[in-house]
Amino acid sequence: SLQPSIQQEMNNLKQQLNQEALIRLSLTKQLYSVLNDVIEMKKGMGQMESKIRELEIFKNSTLGDDVVAKQLVNLQKDLVNLTLTCTTASQGKEALAFNAVISKTLLYDRNTPVNIVYDTVLYDTHGAYSSQSGVFTAPHKGLYIFTWTTLVAAGKILDTELIVNGTRKGLGNCNNEGNPGFENCANTVPVVLEAGDTVNVRSVTGNFVHGHEWSSFKGWRN
Repeated sequence: SLQPSIQQEMNNLKQQLNQEALIRLSLTKQLYSVLNDVIEMKKGMGQMESKIRELEIFKNSTLGDDVVAKQLVNLQKDLVNLTLTCTTASQGKEALAFNAVISKTLLYDRNTPVNIVYDTVLYDTHGAYSSQSGVFTAPHKGLYIFTWTTLVAAGKILDTELIVNGTRKGLGNCNNEGNPGFENCANTVPVVLEAGDTVNVRSVTGNFVHGHEWSSFKGWRN
């Protein structure tokens, strides 16, 4: 049989691969949604061009001024509605995700809660995550999925919580104080956010988190 340390490392890798697969599936889903939005926008652009041609026709028509004015007002309203439709389709629906990791092992005072800063950004589609503060700021409203992984050494602990606008929305336990080997823990929490809401991971009880990209904080809009 495999040595415990090798088996643990394999389990850790499987957990991370599963999480990456979930992110890829979500991004693929959002990509198809964006493609559909582009198709709808093209349809809307075609309708707008048609309305603009109608405007030109009415401007040059020999109909009475009142009739022309009324038709122009109606056409202008149609153009505004089409513009809003196209704008709505183009905003807030593109793929939105980030992935940040801890580059160096960090030590904490066990009983002092601190914001966990994942200092290395692997990708961030909207520049919404800060590698200085560890805080993600939602650029658009929607349902978001957040997941964070923690690797702690033997005899160490890092219990964490997901904080949204200063309020706890999820808990993660990674207590390895009684075990001889490394322990990898993963947590996933869905959260409905408004634009401008902030999200970060904070320690509850903890004194250690392994770096070298083993511990991560990821999020994406569903």
